[in-house]
Amino acid sequence: MTISRRSPLPTDRFRHRASISLVRAAVATLLASVHNSFPGHVAKQQWPGDIDVPMLLKAATSPAVTSSSNWAGSLASTAVADFISVMGGASASAALLAEGLEFAFDGNNGILVPGMVADPNNVSFVGEAAPIPVKALSLDGPTLSPRKFATIIPFSRELFERSTPTIETIVRAVLMESLGLATDAALFSNTAGSSLRPPGLLLGITPLAHSTATDPQDAMLADIKALVSAVAPVAGNGEVVLVAATDQSVALRLRQTRETYRVLASAALAPGTVISIAPSGLASALDPVPRFEIASEGALVMDDAAGPLSTVGTPNVVAAPARSLFQTDTLALRVVLQASWGSRSPLAIAYTTGASW
Repeated sequence: MTISRRSPLPTDRFRHRASISLVRAAVATLLASVHNSFPGHVAKQQWPGDIDVPMLLKAATSPAVTSSSNWAGSLASTAVADFISVMGGASASAALLAEGLEFAFDGNNGILVPGMVADPNNVSFVGEAAPIPVKALSLDGPTLSPRKFATIIPFSRELFERSTPTIETIVRAVLMESLGLATDAALFSNTAGSSLRPPGLLLGITPLAHSTATDPQDAMLADIKALVSAVAPVAGNGEVVLVAATDQSVALRLRQTRETYRVLASAALAPGTVISIAPSGLASALDPVPRFEIASEGALVMDDAAGPLSTVGTPNVVAAPARSLFQTDTLALRVVLQASWGSRSPLAIAYTTGASW
């Protein structure tokens, strides 16, 4: 058995270009705050040949996002999806979700996705003029409800005033690094869904026992065979994607000799964890337009698990460390994106832990 990653498709380059416009929209919003200008004016000055950026900036204002048929909303939806897909270098989840079914909320509070029922007995041969069997298939699947996925990233004002030619690259890298690992940790977990977040893909799935073979190569092949076989009822002859912790992804890629299985690495996975997924069994939805908002005043709690600035009690608790944006001449970029995902079948995912190869 050989394992390898796909070669980038020509369309990937076009997706990459489309996602650049989304990053530029964020940069234009930041630069407009620094120079006391308007984002649309900044976009025309910085990227006169990119006609999509002004459209995206217009899409972020009412009423351009109120209709799924609106040209600005459609463009923004494409740019967001493309940005998520090209996050693949920093996020295994982004690359994976781009392979499954993709939807846009378009103002809807929820999207019901049909489930998958894999059963060879669903269709059968019948004789001439004989009655055809009727199968009552369940179409129940996940309901994708908008969940707020957000981050705040502080930048010093000097960074924008002195690094204007490279600020696009800086913002793009920061956004991908901030969103990439967080998405992986949420997607590849067994955490139940709630009003705050969608469920992790591993929820309710019992891990397969890892191979106890003493030879690492034999153990690897045995584990991959078991993982791929587990999702075969859903995948069929379609693609199977392997997502692995860093050590296991390296071992898998070293065995590649030709294109067979795509291998994605995720630093969010515990060592020894390998997941096999049939992308056709996944569905995700994104809000057409993310919100980019800038603040130059107020206080931030500089903590990944930020809580309220203060809590009344005995004694009163003040969150720390805190930063005054006004006092430190700092800008804060807030990015808010509505997102959700779900599995169309529990047979679309299998995983093992404790692999030592």
